[in-house]
Amino acid sequence: TWGIHNLIMSFAGKTLCVIGSSGYVGSNICREAASLGIKVFGVSRQGGKPAKTFAPWSDKVTWIKGDAMNPSTFQDALKESQAVIHTVGTLIDTSLTQECDPGEPGTYEQMNRDTAIAIGNKLEEINKNQKIVYISASRAPPFLKRYLTTKLEAEEHLRNLKNVRFTALRPGFIYSKKERVWSVSVQLLMSTWQFGFGSIYNLVPERTYLKELMANFDVDTPIDLELSLIHI
Repeated sequence: TWGIHNLIMSFAGKTLCVIGSSGYVGSNICREAASLGIKVFGVSRQGGKPAKTFAPWSDKVTWIKGDAMNPSTFQDALKESQAVIHTVGTLIDTSLTQECDPGEPGTYEQMNRDTAIAIGNKLEEINKNQKIVYISASRAPPFLKRYLTTKLEAEEHLRNLKNVRFTALRPGFIYSKKERVWSVSVQLLMSTWQFGFGSIYNLVPERTYLKELMANFDVDTPIDLELSLIHI
């Protein structure tokens, strides 16, 4: 797995701030952390519990409305936390769906990169040697290189901060059988493709045009969100 369960366990007895807590990755991290007795702040644009979340664990999380591009809106939670997990991001951005220019709201640059940079800079300003965990990626969807390059740019910025400890997790496509049923079909397609494509891709000589072209279709092993968070 991508190591998220053991990472969360390492925060036992500490205070954790999850950025993007309304998403299905962020909300499940909140659930796992709360179930381990960790004090959790869940930050999202909407504030409040994620939709359709009524389980008892959700009452153990302090839900906060905040803008990841403006961390001052929840800086008290950041100051109190020993660790921050950044889960904000988008798979298909507004440059594709709304023809926005790179860097505008909803694009890979803004969602995947700039929100993480803003959080990191605020932690640097707080200067308490806090830890930030960034949910990055191991591959980009076919022909959507900016999905990955923006995440790598965020990693580079966070890694160079002087007063912040940094960890990047690079999972494959994260699917959920319970919360995003449509993602299971994508997972099955990717797994089937990976099996057939991988055997051919490995036979193509390195540093060739064909290899470079085929790299656009290379996929990593999908991650089952529920299985990766199960108590071991």
